[in-house]
Amino acid sequence: MSDLICDDSTRMIKTLKEIRGAKRQGMGLRDPETMLEVWVTVRNGDWVIVQNYANGTSCIVAMGEKWEGSLTNPA
Repeated sequence: MSDLICDDSTRMIKTLKEIRGAKRQGMGLRDPETMLEVWVTVRNGDWVIVQNYANGTSCIVAMGEKWEGSLTNPA
């Protein structure tokens, strides 16, 4: 993907929560240095997959719309 959107992890989370109104729906380790998270905007079903690196950088690696899944226990 040539147009990755990367930022400081703290700033990325703030943007997802406060500007997009997204809630983290799941996360998992990709490897010891990398974690993937799925964020969903409840009001419209838009979703974002964020890859977090141990160095404090996060990148949006995929996004889409019409998420279907359980919205129980949002972070």
